Amino acid sequence: MAQDTFTVEDVNPKHGFARLRPASGEGLLNAPLYPEPESGAPPFQLRVGDTVSGVRRGQSVADLAWVTRVEPPYALVERMGELLAKLEQWELKVPATALELAEHHWRDSREDPLRAELASQLPSFFDWELAHPYEDGALLERLEAAMQPYLPGFAVKPLQGRNAFVVDPGGVEVEAGEGNWEAPATTFEPLFRQVNAVLEKAGAPVRWVPSENDWLLSPPGLAELLALHGVLGPRG
Repeated sequence: MAQDTFTVEDVNPKHGFARLRPASGEGLLNAPLYPEPESGAPPFQLRVGDTVSGVRRGQSVADLAWVTRVEPPYALVERMGELLAKLEQWELKVPATALELAEHHWRDSREDPLRAELASQLPSFFDWELAHPYEDGALLERLEAAMQPYLPGFAVKPLQGRNAFVVDPGGVEVEAGEGNWEAPATTFEPLFRQVNAVLEKAGAPVRWVPSENDWLLSPPGLAELLALHGVLGPRG
C-alpha cells in the first residue's frame, strides 16, 4: 500500500497513542506512540512536530517511519553535556553524545544507554539476566564481595526460619521489608539502611543507592549528581 506523510499534532502518553495530520487531506488520525519495533526505528516516542510516513487504514496510521524528528530542547542537551563532563571527573565514560542522551530522555526511550552504561561500571545488587532476585542464590555473595574493598570481613546471612538477615561485623539482625515478586527491591531496603550505616561508621567513600529496580554501589557525591539529573531515582 502507498505510504503517506503526516505531521504529529498531539501525543497522549497515558493512553499510548498520537494524533497525526495528513499532509494532504483533513482530519486527525490515530497512530501508535512508538513506531513498531520490527521497523528497525529507534525506540523513541513520537513528539509534536515530527513528520512521519505510514499507511492510512481507516482512522488510523500503521507502518510508521520517521521522515524528520524535532530536536530535544537545547537546555536539556546542555544539561546532558554538563552531566557527561562531570561523570568524566568520576572516571566514568559514557559512549554517547549529549544530543543522543537528551533525545533518549526527552522521548521516553525504551532504552536507557546512560543508565545501562553506568550500571555496567558500578557494582549492582541484582542480576536480572541471571535470575529473579528471589531465586538468585548468589545475591548475598555478590553483596559481600562488593563490600570487601571497603569493609574486609563484612558478611550478611539469612536467618533460618525468619524473614531476616544478620549483618557482621556486629551480628545485627535486620528484618526484611514487605516486598513482592513485582517489587523485590523493597524486601532489601531495611538491609541496605543497615549496610549503609556500617559503611558510614567505617568512613567508607561509597554507599548503596537505589536505581529504579536495583541498588548500585556509588560514592554519595556521584549518587547525588545522578539523582539530580534523573539517572538514579525511586523504583517504579
